[in-house]
Amino acid sequence: MEMRKLNDLKATNAYLRLGTDVTELEKSIKTIGLIAPLVISPDNVILAGARRYQAMLNLGFTETPVMVADLSALESELVSIDENLVRKDLTKIEIEGHLRRAKEIYQALNPHEDSAPIVTKNADDESIEIVKEVLPAEKFLNMVSEKTGLSPKQIHEAINRDELASSTVKEARKNGELSLSQTNEIVKLKKEDQQKSLSHLKSLPVREIKNFVKIAKSKGVDAAIKETPTLPHAREFQEIELTLKKLTKKFKQLEMEGITVDDLPKASQKLFADLMKFATNEESSYSGHSESDDYAEESYQ
Repeated sequence: MEMRKLNDLKATNAYLRLGTDVTELEKSIKTIGLIAPLVISPDNVILAGARRYQAMLNLGFTETPVMVADLSALESELVSIDENLVRKDLTKIEIEGHLRRAKEIYQALNPHEDSAPIVTKNADDESIEIVKEVLPAEKFLNMVSEKTGLSPKQIHEAINRDELASSTVKEARKNGELSLSQTNEIVKLKKEDQQKSLSHLKSLPVREIKNFVKIAKSKGVDAAIKETPTLPHAREFQEIELTLKKLTKKFKQLEMEGITVDDLPKASQKLFADLMKFATNEESSYSGHSESDDYAEESYQ
């Protein structure tokens, strides 16, 4: 670790997140100083620590401690991605893109299978060592899981979404037009079919998208569009169903703790009563069925 002038450092790395709010970081640096040094390349390009760099500039510092990492281009890129993956303000789309690229780099740097010894016991209760082959992809998932707190399954699904989704699907998700659950089904289509059918699929609930994909794979997209008509207000119905599922889950949790509706605040009781009154006033009843996995939780935390 050594000291470098801030003005000599180059914030040209595409992964750097400049222009963000660093007020809290400035307070921390004022109080206890800079805990973690910036990571830079031998030619002064910042690989990790953009917000620390920005905060120190704002505070009027002229020098900063740095750690010089003499790495290959791929290794340097992986350092920058790792720095971003532990941040809390990345969008889900950004996280998925980072994970996919990190996997590509990791597999390029570790192209061969590795071996991991596992100690077990035989029938005579004797310890024996078995060597299990571990693929780079598996090691990568476990490594990123430890860093981010995401499960290996979440990481795998996130990478798949980024690899399989067309540019139009990614844009629709970015604009809030598609949920995670809808996207998980849509990406089962070829990218060209995703683009062709996206405007139709946006308004379909997940179970209908599942049916659409099944038809499209056997009969083609045009047939699937004809056989899965959109319903008026389908998106609103989807949002209501999701809300009711969350409400039901929450009531079950409260019930396990011995809490009933009568224990809720008066305002919540009134809302619940209004909801029940609306439901009982309906002349027709809903006889459809729901699938519990239609609306997976969209959390990466």
